[in-house]
Amino acid sequence: MTELTLDALRKLMREAGGVDENVDLDGDILHVSFADLGYDSLAVLEIGSRIEREYGVAMPDSALADISTPHQLLEFVRNAGPAVGHTDNSIVIAAPFELVWKMTNDVRSWPELFSEYASAEILEQRGDTVRFRLTMHPDEDGTVWSWVSERTADPRTRTVRAHRVETGPFEYMKIYWEYTEEPDGVRMRWVQDFRMKPSAPVDDAAMTEHINRNSVVQMNRIKGIIEAAAASLT
Repeated sequence: MTELTLDALRKLMREAGGVDENVDLDGDILHVSFADLGYDSLAVLEIGSRIEREYGVAMPDSALADISTPHQLLEFVRNAGPAVGHTDNSIVIAAPFELVWKMTNDVRSWPELFSEYASAEILEQRGDTVRFRLTMHPDEDGTVWSWVSERTADPRTRTVRAHRVETGPFEYMKIYWEYTEEPDGVRMRWVQDFRMKPSAPVDDAAMTEHINRNSVVQMNRIKGIIEAAAASLT
C-alpha cells in the first residue's frame, strides 16, 4: 500500500476545498486542528473518502470523528487496515449534464430509475443533503430489505457522497458518485467501499461480486431511461 505523505495530504486537502484563503497549507500544519484550518466535519469526511478511494484503506466515519489534526490523520492511515469491499463502475450517458444530474439525484424517482427499489421515502432534507429510506422489492426468498441512507450532492464538484445510516449486514457502507463530461456524453461513476459484518449471510468477496454485477444492470437501465428522456426534448 502506498504511504500517505504530508505533501499528498496537502494535495487532498486542497482538492476537498473548504480551506480559508488566508491559511498556508504549505506551512507547519501537522498539529493544527482541521477546524482552525477552515475544514468542517463534512470536509474532513470528504478527505477521508478520498484517502479510502485512492489509498485503499478503511476510513470509517466514526474514526474520522475522533481525528482533529493532520498528524492524527496520517498516523491513523499508517495503521489502518485495508478497505476490504470495494467496487468501481461507470457508464457514459449520451445526454446533457444537467439532465443526467437532475434525474439521477432525484431520490423520489429512484423506484422508476432503479429496477430493485419498490419505494424511496424522503425523511429529511437539509440543503443538498437528504436522508431517506429505501425499500427493495422482495427477494427470491420473499424477504423485503429496507434501510436508511444519507447523501449529499455537490453541484460545484459534480460529486455525491453517501453512507448507510442503518447499516444492516454491513459494518459500514460508503458510496461516492462522480459525473464527468466527455465527448460522447456524461460519464457517471459509482464507487462503493464497505465491510460486511461477521454475522452477515455473505462475505466481502461475495458482496463485491453482487454489487459489480448489479451495477452493470442498473447503470444500463438508467442510461436507457435518461437517453430516452433526452431524445424526447429534441
